[in-house]
Amino acid sequence: MYYNNKINKEENKKLYKIAEIIKEKDNFLITAHVNSDGDSISSILLLNDIVKQFGKKAVICIDDNVPEKFDFLPGTDNIVPFDELKPFTPDVTVVLDASNLHRTGRVQSIISRSETVLSIDHHGSNDGFGTVNFVDSNASSTVEIVYRLINILGIDITKEMALYVYNGIVCDTGSFSFPNTTEASLAICADMVHFGVEPGFVAKNLYQRSSPDTLRALAASLSTLEFHFNGKVGCMHLANGFVSKGNNVDTEGFVDYLLSVEGTEVEFFMIEENPGYFRVSLRSKEYVDVNKVAGALGGGGHPRAAGCRISGNVDDVKEKILNILKSYV
Repeated sequence: MYYNNKINKEENKKLYKIAEIIKEKDNFLITAHVNSDGDSISSILLLNDIVKQFGKKAVICIDDNVPEKFDFLPGTDNIVPFDELKPFTPDVTVVLDASNLHRTGRVQSIISRSETVLSIDHHGSNDGFGTVNFVDSNASSTVEIVYRLINILGIDITKEMALYVYNGIVCDTGSFSFPNTTEASLAICADMVHFGVEPGFVAKNLYQRSSPDTLRALAASLSTLEFHFNGKVGCMHLANGFVSKGNNVDTEGFVDYLLSVEGTEVEFFMIEENPGYFRVSLRSKEYVDVNKVAGALGGGGHPRAAGCRISGNVDDVKEKILNILKSYV
């Protein structure tokens, strides 16, 4: 029997309200944040299967394309990039794993047509933009929260659903290495194995399919490695040419190479998405709350993993981040 993650109804009325809306409404848009990761992709696929079990209509749409490394997940071909979305007015939009509407990118223009917006998230920085919001910053991942709906709604879990749950938790916990790894997340994944998930199959697809372009980009990033504040802060960057359209580059996880350096507390990785415009990933090991650091730069996330976007040349962007970090380390 899979892990019983039932929750107290009095304490979690909002999640039960979301379950009621799923049963009552008929026409859904399901979306998540830009720059999709394993948790967001798994969450939207899982919720789509839940909605479909009730005979509802659902469109899954994200701002960009699904990263190729997740094409082993059944149903990814049903995720519609925003550029291919046909005119559509949903009764309900469910926004997963996004702390604010801006994080959904261009899909935000469709969300505004919905009479009801549901936000399901595990980011403590969530700004409560939904009609109904359920945010649990203690959950390992958003897919773990969506999994609770299976219990609430009394749905039988399928092998495909189990794969989504397992993949989402594995991705957001760094294969059970990050501080958000919990007893619940481990127990849930163990039960997903009971339902037929093969951990080796997931690991092979996530970690053994890097493209040559990705390895070249990693080498280029590591060549820019710098340390500051007596080695407590490490940083590196990747120039725009490596992530331009046409290159098969997956930079997710690059920042984690910095975590392996002994003596560092904070790491950040700057990716130049467009000339003079950087996406920044921040990580910390023990005591620095990088959510606060990112928040000071217009971003957000979790205490040990956060991000933001900053305009400027690489030296200016780096200096802005270091100026904030000097009061933390």
